[in-house]
Amino acid sequence: MSIGDGVTAGGAERGAAALEATTGAQLRRIRLDRGLSLTEVAHRAEVTKGFLSQLERGLTSVSVPTLLRVCEVLRIGVGELFAYPEEHVVDGGSRIDMGGEGVAEYLLTPADTTAFQVFRSVIEPGGGTGGPYRLDTATIFAMGLSGTTRLIVGGETRMLPAGASTSFSGQTLHQFDNPGATVSEVLWVLSPPLLRAARGPAQVPPSKPGPARRGHP
Repeated sequence: MSIGDGVTAGGAERGAAALEATTGAQLRRIRLDRGLSLTEVAHRAEVTKGFLSQLERGLTSVSVPTLLRVCEVLRIGVGELFAYPEEHVVDGGSRIDMGGEGVAEYLLTPADTTAFQVFRSVIEPGGGTGGPYRLDTATIFAMGLSGTTRLIVGGETRMLPAGASTSFSGQTLHQFDNPGATVSEVLWVLSPPLLRAARGPAQVPPSKPGPARRGHP
């Protein structure tokens, strides 16, 4: 279950499910626009066809590393999936899906902010990214807002209680989770913002026989 906009746990779960369905629908639309089959994309993203089908229908969650692999195959930046705030004074932020389990994230900067990008992550106990990943951004600044979040950067563990901050290259493998018993929150500043589109057209070669793919990243 992920944290959402609702006051109750049930409201949170419904909000997360709706968001997953929206993200999955976007991935399906982009895949069809590219003229790619489920089999082709699943093979390149190293997941099963069944898992990708469930993801597109909003029936399963996805780790951050796997979502980024799917985006790479579709030749889009993960920023393409975001709903960007339009107002100059952003109240609460726009809910976005960057993957992970038990994580609710909010984009606080509009699309026309080109020098940096700000997110807020709300992480349930035990929630996190589901594995390490890299981002197409030069610098990431992170500051703990509440609780304690565990951030692992290049194999180094950095604990972020409220008020603590750190920075690192987005190209360094990193991941985060909440090892505590209460919800934690982190403010992220990325400079420059995440790409909304990858360079070049989608090119997926014919699928070849290979080892079994992961079904539940």
